[in-house]
Amino acid sequence: MVGNKLLKISFIIIGRNEGWKLTKCFQSVFQTIKQNSLSKYEVIYVDSKSTDDSIERVKVFEKTKIFQLTSDINAAIARNVGAIESKGDVLFFIDGDMEIIPDFIPLVYNESDSLKYNFVSGQFEDYYYSKKGVLIDKQLYHSMVSNERQEYTTGGLFLIKRNIWEKISGMKNHLRRNQDIDLGIRLAGINIFLIRRKELLAKHHTIKYQDKHRIWSDFIKGNDLFRSILHRENFKNFYQHKLFIRENYTLLLLLVNIGVILLNNNSMYGVIYLGLIGLRSIKNVKYSIIELLNIYAYYILRDFAVLSAFFLYWPQKEKNINYIQID
Repeated sequence: MVGNKLLKISFIIIGRNEGWKLTKCFQSVFQTIKQNSLSKYEVIYVDSKSTDDSIERVKVFEKTKIFQLTSDINAAIARNVGAIESKGDVLFFIDGDMEIIPDFIPLVYNESDSLKYNFVSGQFEDYYYSKKGVLIDKQLYHSMVSNERQEYTTGGLFLIKRNIWEKISGMKNHLRRNQDIDLGIRLAGINIFLIRRKELLAKHHTIKYQDKHRIWSDFIKGNDLFRSILHRENFKNFYQHKLFIRENYTLLLLLVNIGVILLNNNSMYGVIYLGLIGLRSIKNVKYSIIELLNIYAYYILRDFAVLSAFFLYWPQKEKNINYIQID
């Protein structure tokens, strides 16, 4: 077994039923290792009870340590398990539906000097697919002008020094959603910010974020309720308030409108809120009237759900962290 002091970077991949995307992910990781002549590394995969052939796909790649969650599952638990089982000084978290761009690594990391930043990520390009798996569009996720910028949130793709990760005890296991955003906010609260590089770090194989099946599936599962949990648990954090205003400005207007309506007994003030919802919908949907109506209804229902959840939704914080290693 390689000693802790000899390992520099741990590639930690998480996934559930990613199929061909997972194969592409692993191919890109090992290509990154080969192209950059990395020798002090490890590759870890944490599976969240996949029902497809994910485990068999990963077994093809030698020198990969495979773990599978056996009780509660979510991305936070999977990443925490990966970190616990890792030995690297640098943790590189990757979602199983992403392909890593090998040219990015030398910009932020080398084996001699380790990671050049405490917490860093890059640009990624979304490849959108239909339900039948046909590529329908692609676009860059981040709009960037400068070569790098400081951020207080992150996604599922980033590199972080182990001591920084451990400083805040990793991710919160009870957060089924927004666990990555919560990590970024808590780090920003202690003056450690994500550095976002302009260069492409990964291709992200997914479906449109505004896809009607995706948004309503999230809504029915209660995933949007974690917007409230995120705000409530970080209520004293300045950066959480900035994020909340940025992502939930229609909800704030809804609150103002409710107050005005109650004071003046005039429901006409609600037209302002509905108009802003319309503008937000048009901004985020470019394809059809049906999609526009779907997103319009979704934004309204989401605002009311998030508002209610702030007072009424208290998810269980104790999660069972059970997993096995697969040979």
